[in-house]
Amino acid sequence: MELLQARQRWGEADEGKVHDGVVFLPLAGAPADYEAVDRAPSVAALLDPTHQVVPFHGRETELQALLRWRDSPAPQASLLLHAPAGAGKTRLLRHFRDEHWDPVEHGRLLVVDDADRLPWQDVFQKLQDTLRQGPERTRVLFAARITGWWWSSTRQRVADFDHEVTDLALPPTVQDRVTSFALACRCFADRLGVPAPHEPPPNIAGETVLDLHLAALTAVRGDPCDVNRTQLVRTLLDHDAGPFTGRLAEDHLAVATPDDPDPDLLARAALRWPHLVPRLDELIAATPEVVPDMACDSLRIAAEIGSLRTAEHIARQIFHDERFVVDAVPSLLTRRLIDRAEGTLERAEMYGMLSARTMLCGLREESVEASMREVECYRELVRQDRENRPLLADALGDLGLRLINAQRREEALAVSEEAIELWHDIALDDQETIPQLATALEQISHRYQALGQDEAAMTAISRATLLFQELAKTYPALFRADFARVAATLARRYLAEGQTQHAADSMQLSTANWRVLAQEDPRFEPELARNLVVAGTMLIDLRRAEAASETVKEAIDLFRRLAVVNPETFRAELAEALMRYSQALRQLGEGLDAELTAREAVMAWRETGDRKGLGTALLVLAQIADDLDAAAEAVEVHRELVAEDLVWNQADLLIALATLVEQQLLHGCDDRALRTADECLDLCHRMPSQLVEFFGAKLAPVLQSAAHALSESDHHVRALRLSEFAVDVWRSQLPKSSPGPYLAAVQQHACRLRGAERRDEARNAAHTAVVLWHMTGLDLEQQPGYADALTIYGRLCVETRHEPAKALQLAQHAVRIARAVGDPVKLEFALETVREAEAALSWS
Repeated sequence: MELLQARQRWGEADEGKVHDGVVFLPLAGAPADYEAVDRAPSVAALLDPTHQVVPFHGRETELQALLRWRDSPAPQASLLLHAPAGAGKTRLLRHFRDEHWDPVEHGRLLVVDDADRLPWQDVFQKLQDTLRQGPERTRVLFAARITGWWWSSTRQRVADFDHEVTDLALPPTVQDRVTSFALACRCFADRLGVPAPHEPPPNIAGETVLDLHLAALTAVRGDPCDVNRTQLVRTLLDHDAGPFTGRLAEDHLAVATPDDPDPDLLARAALRWPHLVPRLDELIAATPEVVPDMACDSLRIAAEIGSLRTAEHIARQIFHDERFVVDAVPSLLTRRLIDRAEGTLERAEMYGMLSARTMLCGLREESVEASMREVECYRELVRQDRENRPLLADALGDLGLRLINAQRREEALAVSEEAIELWHDIALDDQETIPQLATALEQISHRYQALGQDEAAMTAISRATLLFQELAKTYPALFRADFARVAATLARRYLAEGQTQHAADSMQLSTANWRVLAQEDPRFEPELARNLVVAGTMLIDLRRAEAASETVKEAIDLFRRLAVVNPETFRAELAEALMRYSQALRQLGEGLDAELTAREAVMAWRETGDRKGLGTALLVLAQIADDLDAAAEAVEVHRELVAEDLVWNQADLLIALATLVEQQLLHGCDDRALRTADECLDLCHRMPSQLVEFFGAKLAPVLQSAAHALSESDHHVRALRLSEFAVDVWRSQLPKSSPGPYLAAVQQHACRLRGAERRDEARNAAHTAVVLWHMTGLDLEQQPGYADALTIYGRLCVETRHEPAKALQLAQHAVRIARAVGDPVKLEFALETVREAEAALSWS
């Protein structure tokens, strides 16, 4: 009992603590204190890997592999060390940590022993901690008994943190087992105060390091050790009836056969002791209610090695349990249950379910494979009966989504286009399937857009809109809502392409249909209000402040009425509408009303308790009212959110910090602004590329604005670093967005370099922008941004005395474009550059 209490005290004291830059998560077999070992040298205490009764030895090959991994050039790297129970993983982990890791030299180390026993949420939280606290150089060392789908899921997710992920198999026993056995005999004999035996190690089937040490301890006690593992364990346990943990507890269970075994322990033991599998099946069949309380790793084991009936029992308990949604257990069970499917149709449905579940738990490639098998099943059904074509078309649509999720974009397009062609053929034979064709076109438009194929995306959404429009005319009760939805999507596409009038017209058509729906059925009023907010936001982007304010005001009136009836549901949406209304009023020049509305939005968000909404509203207030306190509070709110979940909130914290930089500069707090900018830059460089790509479109504009403010205040070093990061962010968006923002960012970066008196670099950046414009394939004579690029490059050529004649040609070309597109600001800039180029030529 004292030994067990000592283990518990150690676990509470050290679990998850940081020791000299090293984070150590729970290790199997937590140590008793040395007094307990000396006082009661039990089997458990003598064999505990944390005491090193037998000193660490051997494993030179594995240590060299770990050292190469430690010293690899990758800034972040993760490695899985896997081996059967008792192979010495914990000993190797501790030796590597204690003897071969210097936090100052090597950075931060996160060691996760028994990683296969931890839910993904726990691993995810620890990985977030490495981003939040650690230096840029990070290593994560996992150890586990098994690999399989739990590791594939973890590996793919860890890679999202920009980690280089590898694995290393640890042989079950050391290479020189004779020396290892002799050393263990001497150490155990010294501890027990008896003579050490001199005999060769026994032959044990499937031997591990722990088995060899068990045999050494048996020999030291004077018992015969050249026996099978069952007899070896039983002999040792006859000398010691104390409590056991880890593998010793599993071995005890395997030979002692208690009446009410712990389900988790039984599952882990059954992985190595096959004779326990029937007992595991019997336990789950007799008491299926134990399943929800079992650990994730035990359920994975039971799902894979248990009988098909056991898999069915577990499936009934966990398929609808939210705790397991992101774990591999439901996927493992589904894969097994496919074997009992009767017929091709049921097998196809099971593969579809497997594809969905594997995608949810991070098994992206496995999800694609399952979806492909689903498609093949439906192809077989189509060969049997063409009436099954809609099922195949749906499955192809799902496969396209899985391929996008696995970053296999070109394959995703090919599959989606096949689905569209199939729906076309189906619609020709059956007009009732036109809604499915329209939906498929809407889906593929999103996929085209995600791949940066804007023209194809616009074509697909336009066709979908026309189809839903015709359907809405014929069956308004069924399809008016669909038409209103896709019309709003079409409006957003027009806006992205710069076709502002078409965008406004499409959005007006969308809201008109929502109004009709709301008049006919009051249940549509919330959707009308939400779409009015969307429409108002778009009108703000179009700089149509009056129309925006009227539209959002209508939404506010609706939400106020709805919030009276159901405040829990609509109070947050009212706060969002108020926030948009304040922005519209600001555009109208109604400064005081805009500020009052923004403050009302902040109060409304406070009442909801939604801190994320509150943080956004505070930033809007800071921008509208130049309120430094609001910006500072927004940063604190987002710090709290980051403490809870860094991944989903880090981008918002960056935006808040960038906004605070601007406000601090505006209020003359330059020293504080520079400290805030440094924190902002630190977060920028710690943000994984997946998050940069995901949040980039909303992150980059704010960073560019902060860079501009720093540049205007002559803080050029930080301005350039922020500007460079913003350029990189826009570059990451190129596969799924138009090149315009990236080009503009490069041009602005050239201007920042000019402001820092780095004119040669500025000229090179401006030249890069001109080259990039030529690579877009656009009609450049109609692009005001191209005129700007020519003017900036020409101006820098003049200022650096680099080919003034060429600078004059560029500026004159810019003048022609600016006149043609009717942009007076860009025209004046170009004309000024022409005059400077002419003066430079005459001077030369």
